[in-house]
Amino acid sequence: MDAVSAVNQTLPISDDEAVKFTTYSTAVHKVIVMVNAGLIGLLQLINQQSSVLETHKAAFLSFCVFALFYAVLRVREAIDVGLRPGIAPRLSGHTSHLFGGLAALMLISVVCATFALVLLLMWFLWLSAIIYSILDEFIVYSKANKSGAGSRPSLPL
Repeated sequence: MDAVSAVNQTLPISDDEAVKFTTYSTAVHKVIVMVNAGLIGLLQLINQQSSVLETHKAAFLSFCVFALFYAVLRVREAIDVGLRPGIAPRLSGHTSHLFGGLAALMLISVVCATFALVLLLMWFLWLSAIIYSILDEFIVYSKANKSGAGSRPSLPL
């Protein structure tokens, strides 16, 4: 399978790599959906005892916004993986995972703020790893093109 860049040059991408990313992405999305569903169920139990919605309106609004971004980016990732393999579907997939994690953090902060802070530190570690991975792909691609052609093509998006 080849990814096509903006200047119609192809970058070879193995079918195995696309399958691995799709499997990884599907697993992450399943975990995010299960965590959010579990937290919503837990909040319904807590809600019967007190008015959590009244006291944590900002957290619930943030959850809704992050969940909306997550859903839009998830749909974009699903469309892009089928149409054009390359960096763009992976970038939108990683971004959707991060927004899904933030949505879960908003609900966790309602239940236990201390645990949410610990998870927020882990989320920043996850963000750093994803940024490193994407930058590594850019560097590898630019080195491959630097040694090849005289003019530098843009990245496959």
